[in-house]
This record gives sequence, structure tokens and C-alpha cells, in this order.
Amino acid sequence: MSRAGKPCAFTRKSSSQSASNLVLLVTVLIPAIISTIISASCTVKEPPVAPETQRISFLHYFSGSLSGGINELVKIFNEVDPLLQLAATPLDHESFKAVIIDSLAGGNPPDIYSYWAGAKTHEIIEDLEPIDDLWKSAGLDDYFPRSLAESASIYNEKHYLLPITQHLVGFFYNKKAFETADIEPPGDWPAFIVACETLKKAGYIPIALGSRDKWPAQFWFDYLLSRTAGPMYRQDLMEGKASWTDPEVETAFAHWAEIIAAGYFNPKPNEAAWDSDAGMMVARGEAAMTLMGTWIMGAWNSLAPDWEAGGDYGFFPFPILDPDIPDCAVGPVDGLVIPRLARNIPGAKKVLEYLAGKAPQTLMAKGSGAIAPNASVPTSTYEGLGEVILAIVHGADHWAFNYDLATPPAFSEIGLSLFVDFLEFPAYHPQLLEKTQERMIRAAESPVP
Repeated sequence: MSRAGKPCAFTRKSSSQSASNLVLLVTVLIPAIISTIISASCTVKEPPVAPETQRISFLHYFSGSLSGGINELVKIFNEVDPLLQLAATPLDHESFKAVIIDSLAGGNPPDIYSYWAGAKTHEIIEDLEPIDDLWKSAGLDDYFPRSLAESASIYNEKHYLLPITQHLVGFFYNKKAFETADIEPPGDWPAFIVACETLKKAGYIPIALGSRDKWPAQFWFDYLLSRTAGPMYRQDLMEGKASWTDPEVETAFAHWAEIIAAGYFNPKPNEAAWDSDAGMMVARGEAAMTLMGTWIMGAWNSLAPDWEAGGDYGFFPFPILDPDIPDCAVGPVDGLVIPRLARNIPGAKKVLEYLAGKAPQTLMAKGSGAIAPNASVPTSTYEGLGEVILAIVHGADHWAFNYDLATPPAFSEIGLSLFVDFLEFPAYHPQLLEKTQERMIRAAESPVP
């Protein structure tokens, strides 16, 4: 056979190798490639797992005419941190007082409560979670003045409450009424009596009071006692170290009875609401002034939106009765606390950290008419009467929580009942004070449940 006709060894070997490669391609490589493509395709199409949104439950008493600022605060938080959704439930004051005790006793509290600083917080301190770690990590000593933290935030040497509003109680007055009567805001008690008499003769109810809910009457007692006996005596009375039959208490009630007998208050104050009745009497020009906290500005924002702070109405502090007694400003501090049995304590602390900041505290101050506890909130925030009120808060010698926040709950209800009974029967205040002292003694001797 010629050379050309001989089988080529190289050709036979290549054919065999090709066949082998073809088998490898079909049986191994192609299935592997297809599997890789399918796997890659599935990976691309599968949606990423989204982080789970955490719901933080929040029970508060900023309801009705007191709701200014809180809804905006919740909304802005939920927009800033979509992974933590603050679910807020508002209740009126009296319902809140009952629900907080029931939920704590039942072991099913929300993650966050609003609460009043002072004796009420101290009463439930064993059921609350300390926030010292948050206070330190967020540097809150740089936000809140030490004096405010000591009076409102610290209990048993630990931080428990984050302040969100600070209110001052004083007189809000109708400027047109004062101009018509040709009087200026009085600085002392004799001038106050003259102003009331002048307003009465001009056809105005000098003072509007709505004590249907009991607590609005307490501010008269708070100021009359602190202005005549001093803030230290007042504190002794709150703590049970003084008696309700003491001459100091009698003097305060005698001043109060004097202006009731003179006809300077609206008739039947115990049947009137502090906002829609007494507050609106001032806004409509029927009454000249009302003794109330700065939250009334938030109420007027909704009840009388054309009633402008600084333009239509003004503010002045409670008149001085004894110039030798140190000045004492009265008002509550609202705050946020975390129950010890809250389901999401880390999430609740994140909420508190955010709400401690300048922006949210500014928002709450504008909506509620309050002073922001965060000292970094600029004074330009306080339009109208805000700067005047801020100056009074910072200039007072002493700061005191109003009666029902400075007194343990078991005793505060006795005092609140005294105030409304006194408004019905002012001439019998000596007998009412004796009865109150007896009730206080019995309450002190009763076993704590």
C-alpha cells in the first residue's frame, strides 16, 4: 500500500480524543454550565430579605386640646427611622392614670409611657427601666441642665425619665380687656386686687377658672402658699412634715377666699372645663384672665386659631405677696419612661434618644406651647410670648412641680378634692382644712397595697 493509503496514527488518535472530549462536554461540562446559569438566574431573581420593621408601642396623655406637637413628633420619627415604627395611643388624663396602673400590675405595659415627673414617677419607679446607659452614650448631660435632670429625671440616683416638655403656670390675659380697663399686668397682690376690681367695674369677669377636672384649681393653692409661706414650707406640707391646719395654710386659703367673695371668678367654676369653657371665655373677651399652664397656648391654637400670642393675649407671673420670700415658679415637666417589662427595651431607648434631640424637642415646644427641656433649642423658637416665659423660667429662684405632681397619688387626690370643695364653700375653709388633715393622717396610716 502506498504511503498515502496508510492509515495515519495521528489521525486515529485525534478522532479518539475528540470523541472523548465530546463525551466529557456532553456528560459533564454542559450540565455544569447549565446548572451554573440556572443557579445564577435564580440568585438574581430572588428578592433580598428586608429587615423586619419593629413596632414600638407608646401610650400617652397628650390628647384633645393637649395634643399639640405629639402627632407631628410621632410622624417625623417614623419618617426618619422606618425600621422602628412608633405606634402611639392617646388617652385623656383620668383614663391614662387608671390604665397605667392596670397595665403595670398586669405585666403587659407598652414599650413607652408619657408620664409626669416628680412624685408620680417616683411612685412607680420599681416598675421602670433605668436609662443611665442611654443617658451616657447619647451625652444627654450636654442637652439637659443638671438642675432639671436632678428634679425630673433622677430617682434613687438613676436616670429614669426623659424630659420632653417643661411648662410654666401663670396668668394669660386678654390684652384688649386690659386696655379697655386702662390697667397694666399687676406685679404684686395689692395691684392685683385693684386690677380685678377695675376689670369687674368695666364689665369683665376678672378671672376665668374651669375646675371641672379638679386639677386646674390647684395652681391657686400652689402659688398662694409658696408666695406667703415660701417654697420650703410648701415642700414640707407635700411630704407630710407640716399640717393642713397650720397658720401658713390658713393664710393662703384666706387670700383665695377673699377674691372669691369679691366676685372676681366666674360662677360655678367646678362645672366649667379649663380649655373650652374658661379658656374660651378669655379668648372671647368675656373674662380678662386665667391662671393656667403654658399648654393653654397649644389649646388655643386649635380652639381659637386666630387668637395670637403676644398680639391678642399676654402673660404675667403670679403676683408677689411677700417680697422677702424667694420667687418660686410652678409647673410640670412631661417626660417619657420605659417600663421594666417592656417587650422592646432596646427599640424604646432608640426612640428616646431621638426624641431627646434639638429638632424633635423644637417641634414639640412649638406645637404644645411648652419650653423645650433641651437647652440647645434656640430662643428664636419661642415666638410671641415664648421668650418672656423662658426668661421667667430661667430667672426663678426655685422651681416646683404643681401640687398633684409633688405629692404621692394617695394624698394628692385628697388635696384636689379639698380645692374643689373650697370653691363651693369658701367661707368654710377652716373646717375643710381640719377634715383634710384628718384624711391625710388616715392615708398615712393605711398600709401600702
